[in-house]
Amino acid sequence: MRRVVSRAWKVLIVLACIAYQYLVYSSVSNTQSGPLHLVLMWLPLALVAGWVVARSANKLVWLTALLAIGLIVYLLEHQERLGLAATSGISHSAAYLFMLWYFGRTLARGRVPAITRFARRVHGALPAAMELFTRRLTIAWCIFFTAQLIASALLLAFAPLGAWSLFINVLNLPLLVVMFVGQLAYRSIRHPGFPRASVVQAFQAFTKDASLSNGAEMR
Repeated sequence: MRRVVSRAWKVLIVLACIAYQYLVYSSVSNTQSGPLHLVLMWLPLALVAGWVVARSANKLVWLTALLAIGLIVYLLEHQERLGLAATSGISHSAAYLFMLWYFGRTLARGRVPAITRFARRVHGALPAAMELFTRRLTIAWCIFFTAQLIASALLLAFAPLGAWSLFINVLNLPLLVVMFVGQLAYRSIRHPGFPRASVVQAFQAFTKDASLSNGAEMR
């Protein structure tokens, strides 16, 4: 029963995230205002603030940064009605910059690439071919993160605001899914005999690795 409830919560969270992204796109594209617009604008900052208070070891730094972002969002909303666009743009860029940093730093000489670490947590010791393959996958994800950031910047600079919002809100999750499925398909073709890890195992390996990495850096 607990497992069913846990899975139901996860599904609801995913659906809520998808609904949020679509509502943000709709509100930005149609320049809507009102209570829903304000909720959508401040919800991400409120959630991050809650996480900072509950989990972060550097509360003062995080809260100072959030206050600065909140002030920028408020001013843009008050002067240009672009507060929601600013919130979604900052959230998108911050997430991909973090992932680019998180994966990219592991490609330095003497370090173990991120996806290699994830694979070791699931499968144990890896053959030399899989060591090379997972390193290349780490590079591929870094390229994907970089492409997301560049595409977002170009659309923001040269395309209508609705097109930019469509890219960072509506297309964000599908592009991630396409990248992940493409990775699985390529591995199945390249290394058909190597055991597959489920999506749940991959996510658990990432979260455990991130938790241990953050703990080591705090010490």
